[in-house]
Amino acid sequence: MSEEPAVFRCHVIAENTEALREFVRETQPDLGCRPVVRDSRAGVGLDLYFRQDQLDRARAARSAPSVDITAVENVTENWRARKEEVGGGDRFADRDAVPHGVGRKE
Repeated sequence: MSEEPAVFRCHVIAENTEALREFVRETQPDLGCRPVVRDSRAGVGLDLYFRQDQLDRARAARSAPSVDITAVENVTENWRARKEEVGGGDRFADRDAVPHGVGRKE
């Protein structure tokens, strides 16, 4: 089984909203559940999600010089670490047991 590429949460800052819109249009990132544009001293910023290959292409995009892209966290790595914390088995199998693990819908 091949490993999925890492997904990164990136903070992208542009001088203005039009530059940010153009970058998003061109690169087509995952915007997450509720994208929120925030003002900053450098312009306007937005958190976007890119797979590693998408991030490489986004940094080489035509509109990339008008934005500053900062990788904030490796979401995949964090997910794997959290997944290791979860116990195995069916946490609802025994009604008297303290729940642990992912559980199984029946």
